[in-house]
Amino acid sequence: MPTIASAYDLHRPGFHINPEMTWISVIYQSKDVALFKHEVLGLPNGRKNNISIPVPILSDDDLMKQFAREILATDGLLGFYTAGRNGLHKYPRIQIKMRTGPLIGQLAHFLRDELGLSVSHRSELVAHDGRSVSHQEILQISNSQDIETWRKEIGFSNPSHISRLMVFETLGECKPRTSVVGRLSFLSGRSAKLVTSAPIAPDDLISVVSTMRKNFGFPRIDGNEILWLINSINNRLGSNLTRNLPKLVEQ
Repeated sequence: MPTIASAYDLHRPGFHINPEMTWISVIYQSKDVALFKHEVLGLPNGRKNNISIPVPILSDDDLMKQFAREILATDGLLGFYTAGRNGLHKYPRIQIKMRTGPLIGQLAHFLRDELGLSVSHRSELVAHDGRSVSHQEILQISNSQDIETWRKEIGFSNPSHISRLMVFETLGECKPRTSVVGRLSFLSGRSAKLVTSAPIAPDDLISVVSTMRKNFGFPRIDGNEILWLINSINNRLGSNLTRNLPKLVEQ
């Protein structure tokens, strides 16, 4: 939201939070921004199943690195896996899954040719709730050294991904299916173990976000502004949808 506000001077989005409380959509309505995306960047109207990376981004290595970072933040996964049934979860893997074959192909080409990463790119058929089947493009990086190169050259901006990396650096592994609240609770010192916990204290959030910003450069905004945004969004959700965000911080 702060990025959109800074780039486009849009400050009052609409919100949709799904019934399972697992994701939220932030919705903006602006004819000028829509025309910029379509006429300047060349993005088609409607579904984006076959889009390519816009030429102004594709032709600039620095923009491509930023593009890769944010594609991972929004459409990718960062996890740690074990080589054996009872081994440590210490092997990192990046996966980006999308329906847009040309875009994924261009991104894989850039990562291989410009950064020298070992990248696999495959297509799979995916069933959607048993109703339909579609192709999904999957980009994957599994080599630990390549993940380190990604960190140095591209970086990570998704706080959930960053918290996994911080847990890994502390414990030497990061088990799957841990919660964001659990990881933040552990990283703040509130919990001695990496387990599901109650919402953390505001000061704990501020402390962990400060460490993230120092070591990774993200989030762009500090913990106090994040707390303000959480309260602001909850006030609007409560008045419009009679629900709040999943509880991350004690009130």
